[in-house]
Amino acid sequence: MRTVYVVKTGQQFLCCAEDGDIGMAPEIEGAKSFISYEEAEKAANENADPGYQIVAISVTTH
Repeated sequence: MRTVYVVKTGQQFLCCAEDGDIGMAPEIEGAKSFISYEEAEKAANENADPGYQIVAISVTTH
């Protein structure tokens, strides 16, 4: 297992949009994951509304 970070803003999560830009996903499964808290925080500062949350999740590696 490893820990990754996602950015929650309101009821949505930052994700990769079809055009390669940052978009919004309604579910955590569609969220863009970041390998470090610092990367997630940078993306949140650039793309999320104030009041965002950075959430740590554990993922299984194969």
